[in-house]
Amino acid sequence: MSLILSDTYVQLALGSLILLISFILFRKGNHLEEPPLVPYKYPIIGHTIDYFKDNKNFIKKCHAEYGEIFSLYVFGRILTFVGKDLSSEVFRNHKDFNFADATNENFPMDHFLNRPQRFFKLLPKVVLINLSGEMKFYTERVQRQLIISIDEIIGNGKVLEPPLKFVQFIIAKPIAATMVGEELSNDKELVNSFANATTDFIPFISVPPVLGFIHPYLHKQLMINMFRYLNNPFKMHRELIKKKITPVIEKRLREMKEMGDNYVSPIDILQRYIELLHKDYSVDIDVITDYMIVTIFVSVHTTSNHLTFSLDELVSNPQFYDELLEEQEQLYKNNENPYYSVEQIAKMEKLDSFIKETMRVNANYVSLQHLTLSSYFTFSNGYQVPKGRIVYIRTGEIHSDEELQGQNADEFYAFRYLKKNSRATRAEKSFLSFGLGKHMCPGRHFAINEIKIALHYLLLKYNIRKANSEKIEPKIRGHFKFPGDEELIFEKRE
Repeated sequence: MSLILSDTYVQLALGSLILLISFILFRKGNHLEEPPLVPYKYPIIGHTIDYFKDNKNFIKKCHAEYGEIFSLYVFGRILTFVGKDLSSEVFRNHKDFNFADATNENFPMDHFLNRPQRFFKLLPKVVLINLSGEMKFYTERVQRQLIISIDEIIGNGKVLEPPLKFVQFIIAKPIAATMVGEELSNDKELVNSFANATTDFIPFISVPPVLGFIHPYLHKQLMINMFRYLNNPFKMHRELIKKKITPVIEKRLREMKEMGDNYVSPIDILQRYIELLHKDYSVDIDVITDYMIVTIFVSVHTTSNHLTFSLDELVSNPQFYDELLEEQEQLYKNNENPYYSVEQIAKMEKLDSFIKETMRVNANYVSLQHLTLSSYFTFSNGYQVPKGRIVYIRTGEIHSDEELQGQNADEFYAFRYLKKNSRATRAEKSFLSFGLGKHMCPGRHFAINEIKIALHYLLLKYNIRKANSEKIEPKIRGHFKFPGDEELIFEKRE
């Protein structure tokens, strides 16, 4: 009798679990006209294995079978995917969808730093106005520090393997000069933290979200607690950066108070944060440190990845090498000053097109996730998504669509955008590497200029090649692409 009762309880427990999961999955959307949920083989696991095993081909297959909009069940969560026809509706309706909140679901940087959600809301405005908007003040500084950095890292020639690690150091010095001023950018400890903060942090948050099968909140809390209470390199970088900038902040505040209107503000991002966040010449240095950490993380990660991708494409497509080099040599020949102006850098049109093409072909196949904020949103085709639903853009599909990109969209063509009034920084529905709409990357102008300058000097100084004849392919991790680890050979030109 007890055995029968025991079996009955087990069956009841399993039945209750199944009902609970079904309720969680469908309680929000059962009254809405939701996009088709692609059928899956394995209960609980859903599409997770297929999604991460071969993201590109799996998403293409779902699109072919279910159309412009469909949903998948991945790591315990229903996700919706849209392509070129509906993506503009996500970007346009910023009161209904939010990119930052969706990113926070998987990468809760504010909570990692023990800050409330949307704590860093000033950051995009600071970057847009005081970095991209005042680029002319930083251009000479970036070039000067890039030249020093390239000479320190590569010198008279070197084999870079893996390239990204070295590129981060090349990029870190000019970014440090922009963030905290040129004097501090000569501090090797500080530059080392700028370069390594991103790399040392990424593995810490790369834990597969298996707890999401129970509830997404559990995985998020696991990441937050791991970051806060376990030793990790990122926390050491934060403490070092705080230690280095504290005396600078205190000195600047003291001079601001003493000199009043006669104070000449240093031109760097640290000063902008001081001016925005101080009250009666007193400021919470931990707050400024956290703002700087987030700004550094985004700047170094984005710029170094795109520069490394560009180097990979440069050596993998040698048919464009000579023409790109010729443009740089001509610009160098015509320049009468030690450094280039913003206007002169804008004349690197072939290089600009090359960089944009690099970003087009190396974009993540799905990206730019947005969290649904309204109680529900109705797309123009009638399908609806509920509040809390994350909607992904099928970026790779858009970037390889021949109606949008022209012929041979699956191939790399360095001069695809040349003479088309389509610079790498331009917002277009056919090019989404920097997003679109209200939440476009505010630092894209600065990042592109830095990549152009770096490639310009590297092309002039070195013959760059790879070790074998095979094309360097990006590393794929789920729906993310990373630069390949294959060595790049830099030989000093005569």
